[in-house]
Amino acid sequence: MQIKAVFGGAALNPHGAFSTDAAVQEAFALLKREGVTTLDTARLYPGSEETIGRSPGHESFIIDTKLLGGFGPGSLKRDAVLADAQDSLKRCQIDQFDILYLHAPDATVPIEETLEAVNEVYKKGLFKRFGLSNYTAEQVQEVYDVAKAKGYVLPSVYQGNYSPVARHLEFLLFPTLRKLNMVFYAYSPLAGGFLTKTPADLDAGAGRFNAQAIGGMYKNLYDKPALREALGEWSDIAAKEGTSKAELAYRWVGYNSAMKAELGDAVIFGASSLKQIEQTVQGLKKGGLSKEAAERIEQLWEKVKDVAPIDNWNSTKRD
Repeated sequence: MQIKAVFGGAALNPHGAFSTDAAVQEAFALLKREGVTTLDTARLYPGSEETIGRSPGHESFIIDTKLLGGFGPGSLKRDAVLADAQDSLKRCQIDQFDILYLHAPDATVPIEETLEAVNEVYKKGLFKRFGLSNYTAEQVQEVYDVAKAKGYVLPSVYQGNYSPVARHLEFLLFPTLRKLNMVFYAYSPLAGGFLTKTPADLDAGAGRFNAQAIGGMYKNLYDKPALREALGEWSDIAAKEGTSKAELAYRWVGYNSAMKAELGDAVIFGASSLKQIEQTVQGLKKGGLSKEAAERIEQLWEKVKDVAPIDNWNSTKRD
């Protein structure tokens, strides 16, 4: 069964890879041809919701978004949840989201207040499914328990950091998600692009790997000696598999990992060009990797897991 592919909308913005109306139109047309039906965006991604909304053809996509949550302390208060959900719909120029996520936990607001507001938004018909992102297993369980006790909409989707070099969620989170019948959408399957880089690229600050890019977050998460050392092995596995380094990661996440297409799990992919969109979707259609490649990736994880990040929020390994 083919894994569902979701297009990450962060690059759809006035300063991104798809910045003009024409570029967005081309991306939409290609995604449709390749069978990609869902766009993932967020209030955190500057200009993304507005770019999607003003672009003809967006109506034919399923659109998911995320409220700021912990990325904007106080944003999960009742009035903010109600206002922001409606504002995001207005920006995207649609009547309903499929998934409305909380992007990260907001410790400044009682969870009961947030969930009451989310349920109000749900009862208004503004979204179909309630999602969480960057919450710990304990926090997911708490959200579920409170929502169930109150008769609110239950969380049914989790969006988390997952790649061949970021696998802590397999044991920290997946058991809880499966118990609660929540599906998993993987973000950063390339580890923020890390798995396509060389140590020389990192030294040059390529892509997201300079101290200024997104506050140096990706550099802090992945630019560590053991992970750098793994890049040579990663490149060798890709060469022997006869595939690109990016495709190796996408196919592992889609078919050789703890994710399960039959449960509704999905891979979120980004792109900086039309060619990357085509390569990624075509690569995912090839299915899983060889047994040898999968085994070598397993061995690689054993070498890096002690320094690997959890996610972009809980960014250090928990004991």
